[in-house]
Amino acid sequence: MIIYLIFLLVIVVILSWTLINNRTWRWLIGLTSSIALVAAVSIMTLNFSDHYGMKKETIVETHQIYSAAGDQSPMQIMVAKQLGTKSKHWVMVYRDSQAVKASTHFVPQKRHIVETVKKQSTLKKANVDHATVKTTTVRWEWKNDTAKFWLNIGDQAGELVSQKSVVTVPENWQVLSPSQLKQLKKKMAAQQSTQKQALMTQASSNQ
Repeated sequence: MIIYLIFLLVIVVILSWTLINNRTWRWLIGLTSSIALVAAVSIMTLNFSDHYGMKKETIVETHQIYSAAGDQSPMQIMVAKQLGTKSKHWVMVYRDSQAVKASTHFVPQKRHIVETVKKQSTLKKANVDHATVKTTTVRWEWKNDTAKFWLNIGDQAGELVSQKSVVTVPENWQVLSPSQLKQLKKKMAAQQSTQKQALMTQASSNQ
């Protein structure tokens, strides 16, 4: 709505300074409309630069997660890789529920680099019974309907301020890098092969 108000004020300013012959009325209407125009433009600028008329709304969500290895494995595994030198961004592989396969989480999205910079993901071990992910999301929302009516240009509500995800796993979980997971799979495959050969040898000797 403020855009239409600014357009209207621009017209009033131009007409008042150019078409009103009476000096008193010209100065009164011209000066008043000019001040109103400057105020409206300033408020719109503050909305874009400092989110004037908006407030930060925080949403905290926590849910349980499950081992990437699946229920058949005796080991509880979290596959994780730290990006960069700081511990504020980890890419992790785990299951969101027992009924689904393991998937990769917190992968940076190159097409949405601005939002990616605002997101953090960290990993820690603690004396807990279940693995969980706690996500704290902060977004801009309108303070009230009046601010939304006057200042809403496009779809500003819901703009991401920050998002922090903290993944907590029990101390008995194995946290492996992708390379360590590959080595573990090779080791387990070799052990299974050795056991299979031993069983075949034993079966042959029994005959």
